[in-house]
Amino acid sequence: MRKPKIAFVLPALNMGGAQRVVITLANALVDEYEVFIITFLNVEPFYQLNDNITLVHCVDSIQPSSNVIQAIKSNYILLKRINAIVKRNKIDILIGFLTSANVLATLVAIINRIPVIISERNNPYSEKTPKIWQLMRLIVYPKANYVVVQTEIIKKFFSNKIKKDRLLILSNPISAELTSKRINDNNKENLIFNAGRLTDQKAQHILIKAFAFTENDHWKLMIAGDGANRGKYEQLINELGLGEKVLLLGEQKNVHQHYNRSKIFAFSSIYEGFPNALIEAMHFGLACVSTNCPTGPSELIEDGKNGYLVPMNDEKAMAEKLKMLMNDENKRNLFGEQAIKTVEKFEVKNVVLQWKIIIDTCLD
Repeated sequence: MRKPKIAFVLPALNMGGAQRVVITLANALVDEYEVFIITFLNVEPFYQLNDNITLVHCVDSIQPSSNVIQAIKSNYILLKRINAIVKRNKIDILIGFLTSANVLATLVAIINRIPVIISERNNPYSEKTPKIWQLMRLIVYPKANYVVVQTEIIKKFFSNKIKKDRLLILSNPISAELTSKRINDNNKENLIFNAGRLTDQKAQHILIKAFAFTENDHWKLMIAGDGANRGKYEQLINELGLGEKVLLLGEQKNVHQHYNRSKIFAFSSIYEGFPNALIEAMHFGLACVSTNCPTGPSELIEDGKNGYLVPMNDEKAMAEKLKMLMNDENKRNLFGEQAIKTVEKFEVKNVVLQWKIIIDTCLD
């Protein structure tokens, strides 16, 4: 019997939350469907991909657009390439991730008269989406079979634009690659860990300053990820005299090793779609301190019960909570135990079942 052919569409499979979610879902669905991943760019997957998944790219590179005409031309080329891939492989359903891919996947689905599910991954209230994509999102998203978001706040943003029965909340799954690598032992080090791109959104400068306010003689702060702010953060670390204390690790394939080694996870974002790294840290039983940013942390952390929430952009408030955890092993252990229970619902088997239901509904 022929398996239905599903194709995820996204810009690239580099490091990132949406990319990890796509690969986690694709790996979990490969026994039920013939799975394709269509990317705009030819980038080596950062995360481990099942050998039975077909990976296809549209172009080797895209030049940054200097004007609207150039942008339209570049995206028209992508539209044609995605359409050709869909026709050639007789794809039955498309699943878009991230705004530009969502728009193009929906247009290709309309052309081919096949269903499409699209997934908005960030907070549209805060994300700086170019106006042309905001307009296209307004026009195109209502034509998708389902629009998947991750929180009630993001659902509210789209609620007057998309029919209620087509707008769904589905949480991110914790990567199966990670869930199998949690070590339940007490051999942890005095490490505070953060994972995320080095960008204004993730605001690691707040975390670095907060760490400087703590009594950190016997502690280190490690930050996994890379991005545009690396140079600024290196300068800040030197100015604060933390060169031996704060380590910018760059992109890390074996991030589970750092979750297993660390005692505390600190999250400093000013906005999120839904914070994958925070879910992962809670799964690994780390005591977590997070900004109460929109959206996600307050849906995961009950302040004082399974972690701490602090105001955004407040390094002194974050420092205070870090100091409390650095000096209280019992509190760390309690938060870690509660955190593991909190995020059990995000394990792959539970989330994938929900995705399978809406995929099969579209295919019926």
